[in-house]
Amino acid sequence: MFQNLRPGNTIYILDKTDVPALKTGTVVNVGSPMAVYNTQTAGLTMGMQPKMELSVRAKVGEQEGDFAHLPTDQGVHDYGNMIVADSREAMLSEVDAMKQRAQEVLDSVDKNKATIAACEGMFKVLNPNFAKEAERDAEIKNLSGRLDGIEASLSQITKLLNKK
Repeated sequence: MFQNLRPGNTIYILDKTDVPALKTGTVVNVGSPMAVYNTQTAGLTMGMQPKMELSVRAKVGEQEGDFAHLPTDQGVHDYGNMIVADSREAMLSEVDAMKQRAQEVLDSVDKNKATIAACEGMFKVLNPNFAKEAERDAEIKNLSGRLDGIEASLSQITKLLNKK
């Protein structure tokens, strides 16, 4: 839990922008816990326990950075494009979850390709203009391929004529 962090402890940072990268940092300073009340239930705060948060300053590589609003009763916090964890085990769990989500996306590629093909078929049935456009596009692609073949043949003929 973040409330147990002390200067000198290691924290783990997972940068999820573009290609994920794992970094480690050393805690330099731990701020005092602050009570944070849910503003959406402002009228209902009577008797509710506030959420406790703290800020941590850590050295990551050669730079120091602040990690604000860390919940004191948790060991992992997701900032959206970055996850901070107070232990290797917690970060390992986050990395495993990220890998599983990515694998699920890859596993669904064929199904989604089939869905797109089926939808294009339905478009052709429901919208005759779409069918005509698809047929025209296929014909243009076919003609373009044939033209590329003719250009290649002409290039070979030209080379043969230039050698003589």
